[in-house]
Order: sequence, then structure tokens, then C-alpha cells
Amino acid sequence: MTRAVVTASLLAAIGCGQADAPAPAAAIAVPAPPVADVAPRLVPAPGIDLAGPVPSPVRGVGTARPARPALDLVADRAVVRIDAPEPPRGGAVAFEADDHPAWIARIPESLQLPAVAYGDGRVYVSGGFQSTAFYALDASSGEIRWMTQNLEDNGPTAAVFDGGRVVFNTESCTLFALDAATGKRLWLRRLGDPTLAQTAVAGPLVFASHPEETGGYALSAYRVADGEPVWSQPVAGELLAAPVVAGDSVYATTTTGITYRVLRGSGRLVWSREFDATTAPWIAGNELYVTRQVHNQEQQIVVAIDTAKVVREQALVDGKYVWDVPGDTNDPQAVWAFEGSRPVIDHGVRYVAMGGAIRASDAQTGAPLWERRYAGKLDSRSVGSVALAGSAIVVATRDGQLFGLDIDTGYTLWSYDLGHTVVAEPVVARGWVYAATTDGFVIALHVADDTFDGWHMFGGNAGHDGAA
Repeated sequence: MTRAVVTASLLAAIGCGQADAPAPAAAIAVPAPPVADVAPRLVPAPGIDLAGPVPSPVRGVGTARPARPALDLVADRAVVRIDAPEPPRGGAVAFEADDHPAWIARIPESLQLPAVAYGDGRVYVSGGFQSTAFYALDASSGEIRWMTQNLEDNGPTAAVFDGGRVVFNTESCTLFALDAATGKRLWLRRLGDPTLAQTAVAGPLVFASHPEETGGYALSAYRVADGEPVWSQPVAGELLAAPVVAGDSVYATTTTGITYRVLRGSGRLVWSREFDATTAPWIAGNELYVTRQVHNQEQQIVVAIDTAKVVREQALVDGKYVWDVPGDTNDPQAVWAFEGSRPVIDHGVRYVAMGGAIRASDAQTGAPLWERRYAGKLDSRSVGSVALAGSAIVVATRDGQLFGLDIDTGYTLWSYDLGHTVVAEPVVARGWVYAATTDGFVIALHVADDTFDGWHMFGGNAGHDGAA
């Protein structure tokens, strides 16, 4: 079912006009990255001396295994209730959760928060949709390291960290780059009102969507060093969540259900296709994975990135929750906060939370491998989008329960009840899990050693396409 196409009549800008921009700079050529060969697993002869450990087999590749029965998330272990203290506004308090270090910080505005970003020992977080503030917290204590509370307009999105910079949009209506160590403003560029999707950064470019002065929307690239424009490509609406950078291209899904592939160096449109897509896409090899709406159902589909043809249809799931997918920008905060049932592909396995179930399936065949369910809440968007780090995936439920699941079996490794509503994707960095709540708290739990790492912002890295 095609969602309504956004018209040229957009929300009026409030105190925000399009700045006169210099002529676009020359397009930056970005070569496609080389494809590395996968070395076969070597099995030594008996008794041979080893120089190191034998490589583990590649997960999900050529390994047929029966599907495990669907189980409740709490089937393996009870959820540990966290009695976190309540710090004052702007403060942070350390405590213990199940004999592990933890902290809770209270962002002064006490508003709903998007996903945080991690980098260089700090956690970066928006002050919320109605705020004009942005914060950097110490990643091990939660204490504020720097803050800016006088942005030109409100609504900082979830940020990306890259190359010592923190980059984010504001709802009304500016692209910012700040020095990650100090919060010093490096540059800003006014884009148009509203700008609700996150940015993406890859190489010398930052990618952001925005309204055009002449009507409609565009996906544009700017030099990350100084914010100068490089190229702009019209698209049919605001983006869902964020643009995604993979290989030589930028991929994006709009609120109108159309998915795009654009060359990241020149902005040339490779293709656009109406899939009725409901999430930002995920790219794995020469295929694109995305969730789409089919009447009252959600479905996982696989698309060839060279032709935009649907090559496989998999995992059709009933769910009344599909009607919460924004079809326009009439509710700006809903678009700003939306992540959806975005799949993550790793070593040939697809992990996705759809409604109240987390599923792992063979990415090629769609064959189910395991499923975990949030009891009693299957027909609502009760589980947020998945984060993947090392041998575990991490998910948060809307009512504030946080789970770490083994990627091979779905076994619940640990589980906590935070006592606060969580909508944003958790972040995993160096043994810590960071969750942002809807009432202005960031809660951090130390659940493992430093090797539990790699999901440093929404989508994993600054291109939103995998581990940092």
C-alpha cells in the first residue's frame, strides 16, 4: 500500500531561512573499495605446533542448522530490576547493577532523547526535540564534559562521530559540525525547515536531507571539513532515520516508501524504486535488505543493488504497528525519532526486531534460525531496532527492558529493567551499553570486557552500515 507522497507544501520555517550558499564545489570522486577474498579455514594436522589459534568458522555461511523453537525473552533468565538513583538535572550518579559498574545521567531538558553516539571516551547526546542544546558526557562516569545550549534552532538529531567531529542536524533547520573534544563549533549550514533525519559521514563528505527552496526535498553532500556544498539530488520526501553509505553509493528511504541509490562522489542517481519501504536499508555485498509494508503486514525483502529488482521476498509478519510508519512530516517529532524494523546482516545472517519479536534467519534463504518474543506484546512495536557487537545483539523494549542475546542461539546472556521508557537504539562501546530514555536520562551499564564493542551510534558507524 503506497503511502501518501509528500507535497511541496511543507511546514513553514520558524526563524530559519535558507542561507545564500556558494556555488557547489566539484564532485569528489570516491573509488569503490576493493573486495577482500575470504580465506578458507585451515585445519592443522594432528600434533602440529600452532603459531596461534585456529580461525573460527564463518558464521551463517554454508552452515545448515535446524530452527530453534520460539521462546520468550525471559525464558533463560529473569530480568534484573535496576534501582538507579535519580541525579539532579545536569548531574550523574554512579551505582552498581547486578554487581557491575553503572551510571545514570540526567540531561537538563528532561525530554525524549534519540540514540547517543560514542567516540574518544565520550558519549554525545541531543538535548531533545524541543531543545537547543547538545552534550558530551564522560563515557565512564556520565559527567558532562562540555555542552552547548545556544544552538540557532531546536531539535538536534542523533549525532554521528567521525574523525574528531560530531555532526548532526537540527529540526529547524541547520547542519552542525562540532569539535568532539571541546564542543567548539567548526561550521554550520542552514538547510531548510524541517530537517528531521540523521546525517551520515563517509570519507570527505557528510550527507543530509532537507527541503529545497523551490519545493520538494533533496539529499545533498557537503564537505565535512567546512560544510561547503558538493552535490544535491532531489528525493520524494524526508528520509526515514538516516542515509546509509556503502561502497561507492549512498542509499536512503523516504517517508513516501521510495528507496534510492545515489553515487556518493557525484550525486548521480543510479536508481529509485517504490518498495513501500518502512526503514533505512542495509547493504550486504551486492544486495540491499529493507523492510516494507504490505497492507497490515511487514515483510523483509532483498534487492539487487545493480538493478533494483526484488530478488527475494521473506519473513511476512502480521502487525497493526505498521501504521506508525511516518508517511509525511505532519508530525515532525515522530519522524525525528523513528527507526523502524531495520534489519542488520552479519556473516550471512539477518537479525531484525519486528513488532515484539527478534528473529535471526538465513539471509539467502530466509530460513528461520531462532526467534525470541516479548511476551504479550507481539502486535505492537514493543522492541526497538537491533544493535550488534561481537557475539551478541542488544535490544531495548519500549518499556525499558534491555537484553543481550547470543547471536547464534538467541540465548539471553543478560537482561535488565531500566525503569525508564526507551525508544532509541542502544549503543555498545568497550564493554558498556548506553541507553537513552524518553524522559531525558542516559543509562550506562558495564556488561562485559572491552572486546564487547563496535556499535558506536545508530547503525553502528558514521555511515550507518555496520560495526565501527
